[in-house]
Amino acid sequence: MNTASTPFKTIGVIAIIAAGLIAAAIAHRPTQPLVWMVAYLVLVTGVVQYVLGAGQASLTARPLAMSTIWGQWVLLNLGHAGVIAGTLLSNFVMLILGTVLYDLAMLWFAWCVRGGMPGLRRTGYWLLIVVMAASSLVGVALSQLSK
Repeated sequence: MNTASTPFKTIGVIAIIAAGLIAAAIAHRPTQPLVWMVAYLVLVTGVVQYVLGAGQASLTARPLAMSTIWGQWVLLNLGHAGVIAGTLLSNFVMLILGTVLYDLAMLWFAWCVRGGMPGLRRTGYWLLIVVMAASSLVGVALSQLSK
């Protein structure tokens, strides 16, 4: 396993497993916020984080410093924690803070592959980043419209 992608892949898999366990626990009495959280854990914290780490590791021109990898990991996962906590607690400031941290992490991922392998894979990687950053802003807007 590529060490550069290991932190992202590990937390991605853990998030997917945790979401499954949470889904099983709430199945008898699901609520909209908890179902949203399960989906967020699977798709964003799990799958997207896994792909971001694996993609970055394969697209960079030279290996990244471990301080960069761990800095991205901390920023990204603090963002996830802020988005989840802000949403579940209906705390708009926490939601915004989490979204800002998440979007800063997205920019950092994009920056790190800018000089890497050109082609469709890098374009697809950047497209994923743009879509995820844009969807985070849409999510903030929707959280306010649903009140």
